[in-house]
Amino acid sequence: MMQRGFRRRCLLLLALAAGGLLLTSTVQAERPRVYALTNAKIITAPGKTIEKGIIVLRDGLIEAVGAQATIPADAVEIDGSGKTVYPGLIDGYSHMGLRPAPTAPEASAETRRPGRTGLASPLGLAPRPESPAGAIHPLSGVRPETQARNLIVPFEGENNDAERYRRVGITTVLTVPDSGIFRGESALINLKDGVATSGVILKGAVAQHVAFQYGGFRGSYPTSLMGAAAAFRQVLLDADRYLIWKKRYAANPTGMKRPEYSSAFEALAPVLDRQRPIIFEVDRTQDALLADRLAREFDLRAIIAGSGNEWELLDPLKTTGRTLILPVALPEKPKVEDADEALDIDTRELQRYVHAPENPKRLYEAGVRFILSTRGLKNPADFPKNMRKIIEAGLPANVALAALTTVPAEVFGVSSMLGTLEPGKIANLIVTDGELFAEKTKVKQIFVDGHEYKIDEKEKPKGDPTAVVDPRGTWSVAMEFPGGRSMNSTWIIEGTKGSYSGTSESPRGTTEFTNIQLEGNALTVTLPGRGGQGRFEITVIITGDSLEGTAEQGRMTVKVSGTRTAGPVGGAL
Repeated sequence: MMQRGFRRRCLLLLALAAGGLLLTSTVQAERPRVYALTNAKIITAPGKTIEKGIIVLRDGLIEAVGAQATIPADAVEIDGSGKTVYPGLIDGYSHMGLRPAPTAPEASAETRRPGRTGLASPLGLAPRPESPAGAIHPLSGVRPETQARNLIVPFEGENNDAERYRRVGITTVLTVPDSGIFRGESALINLKDGVATSGVILKGAVAQHVAFQYGGFRGSYPTSLMGAAAAFRQVLLDADRYLIWKKRYAANPTGMKRPEYSSAFEALAPVLDRQRPIIFEVDRTQDALLADRLAREFDLRAIIAGSGNEWELLDPLKTTGRTLILPVALPEKPKVEDADEALDIDTRELQRYVHAPENPKRLYEAGVRFILSTRGLKNPADFPKNMRKIIEAGLPANVALAALTTVPAEVFGVSSMLGTLEPGKIANLIVTDGELFAEKTKVKQIFVDGHEYKIDEKEKPKGDPTAVVDPRGTWSVAMEFPGGRSMNSTWIIEGTKGSYSGTSESPRGTTEFTNIQLEGNALTVTLPGRGGQGRFEITVIITGDSLEGTAEQGRMTVKVSGTRTAGPVGGAL
């Protein structure tokens, strides 16, 4: 009996010892994330530079920054010689990272986890909660109760747009629902991979968003700009009446009919109380003035996401005193090579093409505060190129940096967290090998919430930049995916040099290319990812009627080959 008890005690001691070893190894594996970037040029804020300094990051925050900052003993040192460190860029207006607002009940940000939509994920998926309580507004375009934070798709796997934005220095985006008149609330999120959606949200409700969206003749109401403005007014008048009624009922309900709860009107309460800004998204420059008039009518804190042509109404817009959100997207070159197509192009279109890069500079010189954004940009890879054009057109580089860091941080109410490199702020920063937005500068590293992402340069097929080829026609294309899977598709490319368009037809359906570029005999086409997430970028070298190259989606590389079966058609290049 004593021997049996002794054996049990020995086994217990061995189990505890093994558990202790396991616990020790686990603790060691989860060591604090501590980095010290040394010998780097540090841009702590627009116009503020440390020529050779140290920045220390600990557990997602900036611990120290300065020329003589102390390097902690437990830090991973990264030599930043020849590198420049900038605050992470904030994209002031985007729809990335969201799935469409569904009519079915939605999961909340706190419970959704990485994993395929609708399936159990490695981190678990909580049951879907019920739809927002209360009556839904009868106009389908009035959905102010929509919350972007509940529509975020986790950034994970190959289908990951976050990587494409990080590659150009963007660490944070204001993501906005994209449909309706009253579109709902935006959320400010960090572009961090593989975490629950609650782990990327910096501010869950930044602003209410409005657009003058309307249908055509015989469509659902509203069917005109005047109708959209009228709907806006009526919704706010009804919301104001509802809130007054609710307040009176709360004070003395005796003999008063109880107001029916409205999730739409409840969502507008902080807007009417001036606790939350409202952002008007306009596609026509003159509509910005309409937005200002409506905002003044209801005494709203309004911001205007503009069209990019604000220079046309510079003085009236300056008088409004509103902050603007400007697109970095620039218009495509008008098709003037073909005489017949050139007849359809008016002087205004040509002027807008020429003056678009000057738009931010003109607003800056007029004293208008603005934020820059990727709104309307088809391919995030074009962001640095377009920023160079804007700076070359006269916008000071420090002002451009401020429009992507300190200004959006202040406007969105997160300047205590983001915008500059200071102790205590979130460790969002980018490391470049030169001056930001310079032609040959590359982003080499990026930190989001203190998590390091190394930017690996993907070698695209290199062709002959002096070669002259015609990419137009019908192509039979084969793609070989990792693991032996393959897929055939048919490409149809049309248009003229500098303005190509086309489609890809596969067993999954027909998809329009979002971008087509030709440099020498190197053709790059871009397809949207499945479910609206990610992008599929394909670069091939054209030799006669054959093409060969690779496709990139996230970290996946696909071999591509094809032959031309018809064309080219459409006249001269």
